[in-house]
Amino acid sequence: MRKGLLPRARDLVPSWGLALVLVAGTAGHAWAQAATAPSDVSYTSEEIAFFAADTDGDGLVSEAELARDAARGFATLDKDGSGTLKPEELGPHDPAQFKDVDTNGDGVLTFKEVMANKVRALKEGDKNQDGGLSLEEMVGIVEIETGGAS
Repeated sequence: MRKGLLPRARDLVPSWGLALVLVAGTAGHAWAQAATAPSDVSYTSEEIAFFAADTDGDGLVSEAELARDAARGFATLDKDGSGTLKPEELGPHDPAQFKDVDTNGDGVLTFKEVMANKVRALKEGDKNQDGGLSLEEMVGIVEIETGGAS
């Protein structure tokens, strides 16, 4: 039954991955859109984001899927097309988390910095070491990406 929602979820959630970097507003915005979409099934925002990232539908989000999802989200947030994300492009966020991801300290996030944070979180979050994140593991990386876990 969820497979029927997958194309809609991909359209509604531009990025599970990037939204997790700094808990930026993309997932929340997408969830607001999802709440108005007709459906006989209720999904959490985490499930919708997971289904959007799991492009092959195998129940795991691989590093490649995470990269594609993050690239989509990055491009969506990069309003000025500069190839970097400035704090004002992210909306409300924790400056300390931004600083953690901004490894060179230049005040902007590059896709390389975002992906380094995502790959680190994927490796730490992949508890069963199968090379991908299950829904439960992906929900767990929120804490890793936002600095709540090491």
